Amino acid sequence: MVAQAWRLRVAALAFVSLIGATACRHKGPQTEEDIDFRPEPVPIHVINENYLDMNVYYVANSVTRRLGMVTGNGKGDFMVPWSSVASSSVVMVGVPIGGSGRAVSGGLNVGVGQAISFRIASVLRQSVAIVQEP
Repeated sequence: MVAQAWRLRVAALAFVSLIGATACRHKGPQTEEDIDFRPEPVPIHVINENYLDMNVYYVANSVTRRLGMVTGNGKGDFMVPWSSVASSSVVMVGVPIGGSGRAVSGGLNVGVGQAISFRIASVLRQSVAIVQEP
């Protein structure tokens, strides 16, 4: 009787081990693209229609980061790492050098492969930013 119970326990343990090994089986070898997926940086195109030079910033995850300066009536292109904008909305900010006020966009949700276009208007409160396909 004891030997029969022992055999039953060994058979049950072998069955559970077989089920566990089958559950851990992977779908197959992964390709290099699956393993090493890094989204491209997000391009930001700034058009400054104001006569003042502007310091341009972006705010993501409650952190403000300076992109650079765009001259009055000029344009500028910047690149932002995808990891800094991936998990939250992005707000674009333009602050005039030697002036007052600021240009602020609404929150933008950026997807992989998309770009931001920020237009700073001559009247700062009329500035706008959009997300677009490059």
